[in-house]
Amino acid sequence: MIFAMSATAMLFAAISVVSALTLAYLMYLEGRRVNRSNGMVAFHRHLDALSDDSRAYLRQQLNDSRERQKGVK
Repeated sequence: MIFAMSATAMLFAAISVVSALTLAYLMYLEGRRVNRSNGMVAFHRHLDALSDDSRAYLRQQLNDSRERQKGVK
């Protein structure tokens, strides 16, 4: 009986430790999440690396997308 109670206590302790570690890991990932401005910086860096022809095509796609969004509203 005493062994069964200690095994149960150890099971709950193990569950608590795993839960705490999972929570800590999720909080760590949340802190490292890329925000919108970092994404825009990466996008502009990528855009700067493109050739002039590719940039013109991408700008045209962005303008078309903006026009469609304005038409929807």
